[in-house]
Amino acid sequence: MKNSIVRTFVLVLFALSVLKLSAQQEVKPFEHLSVSANVSTLGVGLQVASPINNFLSLRTGLMVFSYSYNYDYDGIIRYEGYSSTDPIPMKAKGNMVNGLLLADFFPFRKSTFHLTGGVYMGTSGIVKISGKADRLVEIGDIIVKPSDENVTVQLETNALKPYLGLGFGNSVTKNKRVGFKFELGAMFHGRPKFVVTEGQLIADLDHLEISDKLDSFNKFMKNFTVYPVLNFQLNFRAF
Repeated sequence: MKNSIVRTFVLVLFALSVLKLSAQQEVKPFEHLSVSANVSTLGVGLQVASPINNFLSLRTGLMVFSYSYNYDYDGIIRYEGYSSTDPIPMKAKGNMVNGLLLADFFPFRKSTFHLTGGVYMGTSGIVKISGKADRLVEIGDIIVKPSDENVTVQLETNALKPYLGLGFGNSVTKNKRVGFKFELGAMFHGRPKFVVTEGQLIADLDHLEISDKLDSFNKFMKNFTVYPVLNFQLNFRAF
């Protein structure tokens, strides 16, 4: 009887030791935190990540993509007395600012391959073309009459953009201070469309209603509802 009790006690201690060892190997929620620098087709940015368990981690951050291009519009369009041939300075500006909330799922415990899902939230007007004009201006297939000498056309998408991706690497390195991550995915930003925010759409050169031209262009743009995302990340584990 005494030997049976001793054996049971030893087995219980052994079981508790195994459970304790296993628990030590498990990652606790928000046990680690990393900060990363990112370069991607969404621009450059910073992210913060933390694990939930061995298979799931969360990250949030901000991505910024901005550029501008100045050019001269020298088209000649005669309409209601407009006939100037002087070049019109125009500016095309791309601007995307997106916050993000993403979850990385690691289906294989010994691999850094992961699936990612989440959402980006940011600017809806991603490209703006503007300028001061004293006559009609043609932008793409549409023609705009200035309003108080101002012309602005904007390419707009949804502000809320779901995201799916896959990659290799971990935003939170467990055994190293520095890590690298590669990811390829798709951001679903909705149907892009051109909107005239300053000025007035008029008939085109073929005497067709320009609204029809704009509708045709926007129908063409509906095929580009997905924005490809290629992301390279260098992360640093804080603790």
